[in-house]
Amino acid sequence: MVPNGWSENKLFTLCEKIGVGLAISVTPYMRNTGTKLIRNQNIKRNFFNTKSVVYIDDDFADKNKSKKVYFGDVVAVRTGSNIGEACVVPKEFSGALTFTTLIARPISSKLSSEFLGLHINSERGISEVNRLMAGGGKPNLNSGELKNYSLLTPPLPEQHKIAKTLGTWDKAISTTEHLIDNSKQQKKALMQQLLTGAHKGKRLLDGSGKPFEGEWEKVIFDDCIKHTGGTALEKHVIDDAKHHFISIGNYAMDGKYIDKGQRIALNNKTKTKLLNKNDLVMVLNDKTKTGDIIGATILIDEDDKYIYNQRSERITLNEGINALFFWFLLNSSHFRTEVFSRSQGGTQIYVNFGALKTIYFNLPSNKEQQKISLVLINADKEIGLLEQQLADLKQEKKALMQQLLTGKRRVKIDEGAA
Repeated sequence: MVPNGWSENKLFTLCEKIGVGLAISVTPYMRNTGTKLIRNQNIKRNFFNTKSVVYIDDDFADKNKSKKVYFGDVVAVRTGSNIGEACVVPKEFSGALTFTTLIARPISSKLSSEFLGLHINSERGISEVNRLMAGGGKPNLNSGELKNYSLLTPPLPEQHKIAKTLGTWDKAISTTEHLIDNSKQQKKALMQQLLTGAHKGKRLLDGSGKPFEGEWEKVIFDDCIKHTGGTALEKHVIDDAKHHFISIGNYAMDGKYIDKGQRIALNNKTKTKLLNKNDLVMVLNDKTKTGDIIGATILIDEDDKYIYNQRSERITLNEGINALFFWFLLNSSHFRTEVFSRSQGGTQIYVNFGALKTIYFNLPSNKEQQKISLVLINADKEIGLLEQQLADLKQEKKALMQQLLTGKRRVKIDEGAA
């Protein structure tokens, strides 16, 4: 049903141009300076990424001026995993060439560029892109199909108001994303400073309000461990999905705590081992071929039934070592770099646990370990709150976008703008 005052249109009736960027190799024409080139990595949903800029020879660009885009054009990814993602060309990229991207130049009296970009990126737009896609094994969206992109179009003033309203949400989302990035960078700096003893005379305060004193002890990994390996389950153990099974997907790469994992039932054929509170579990075998999660470690921080398989190693610690501090230590860039340097393999990356035992640490007193852990936990909590806020904003914007772009919810237009 078409909302009152709206109309249903094909995109070609609302644009003065719909086309495709350069479809030939541009490598021979790339220069350190010249005409900017827009590539797929510049195009995000409702966001233009200006960080990855390359340049094309000016003479070549002039000979292909029909492939240039200008401020207000909408560019969209034509092929690949993020096909259909679209954004508006910013002022600083006006006159740039595009490489294999789709180009739509709205007729300004009929269609708002911002409204079109929002529409293509909405659930309705994604569905329309999927309907138009062609290409078999390698899906792509051609300009001919894009011309038949169908959209409900409100009057131009209402388009502008919708775009402005949703733009407010985009700004809030962008601000929150920046806060998360900053918080993560601050935490990374904290970890570098607090976990290595690189405090340069600056120490955290102890319980009396004075800085901690005393040199940190230089130890090797093996000095901190009293037991590795798990307790095998009895063959007769059978239950009804009471155990959390830790798989590779549960290993957090950015300092988050464990995802409890899927609960499974145990039977006589289950080959796995039990874990206890304050145990650490480390990945030793990475089937992703990149080695990105080699050495990633989980802390079991509660009394519950956890089990793991042979691709990981259970670690218990000596008395006097704070498990939470050591978990942060094992996930630090220093330790992970050391683990990776000791890893091996081709189709699978793996590391022998024995090869890790000689990695050196600087270890403070137990009280200072606890204080450092508290600081890093608080940093994690701050990041977690921001990430939840970001998820809420995105969900709220998604719901609002669905209503505004279908006319189920209308915006008020000032009489002077109508």
